[in-house]
Amino acid sequence: MSRFAIISDLHSNMEALSAVLARLDREGIQRIVCLGDVVGYGPDPEHCIDTVMERCQLTLQGNHDEALIHGAHDFNPVARQVIEYNRRTLRPSLLAGAARRARWRFLETLPERHVEGDFLMVHGSPRDPVHEYIMKTDVIFVPDKIRDIFTQVEKLCFVGHTHFPGVFTPDLRFRDPSQFDYVYEWTGEPAIVNVGSVGQPRDGDPRACCVIVEDRTIRFLRTDYDVATVQRKIYDNPNIPELCAARLEIGK
Repeated sequence: MSRFAIISDLHSNMEALSAVLARLDREGIQRIVCLGDVVGYGPDPEHCIDTVMERCQLTLQGNHDEALIHGAHDFNPVARQVIEYNRRTLRPSLLAGAARRARWRFLETLPERHVEGDFLMVHGSPRDPVHEYIMKTDVIFVPDKIRDIFTQVEKLCFVGHTHFPGVFTPDLRFRDPSQFDYVYEWTGEPAIVNVGSVGQPRDGDPRACCVIVEDRTIRFLRTDYDVATVQRKIYDNPNIPELCAARLEIGK
């Protein structure tokens, strides 16, 4: 546990995931944790599932992973269209091969939360591990929500889900990684760290995002990848709305 990486929100983006894993290999990282949302939005769900099964020592359940298994009941139309397409192509039939059955079984058995030492890991929030968003604007507009969430954070909590990296503290502050030069030194006080998104960044930076944790130091990594290739795959697939491609180059 002394040195490991956390990735999240891959969203079927093979090029982004491959670039991030290559970067982590160069960093000498051997343990990788995924906070979920392996599928959705992007063009390569099978590759991303297979890669996570092989490379990640722990993977948690994201809301897109859950929706693929149980249905996208509360999704917006774009997200629902892609998940329903993923469901049709990934759900095993009677004649499905072993690889297809293994992918489905992997996604349907993902845990919702993980506690290890001082660290709590979830996709969404401690109150609702799969679905609840912790937005940076909540510290201003819904402060009671943040206060209540922090009653369930004893030490350090890692989340994803919003695709917006940064650190929340109990004094109702949200700090963007650029404010601490992308290296956050944890003091031991309660904090919530959003690790950002590998496959669908939405903080205005199109580069894939993840974190490396080493003792009490949390380093945010931004990694360039071949956005144009992912976009071309999406534009060529009539089952995926073009918005899923267009937003990649602006990180929104």
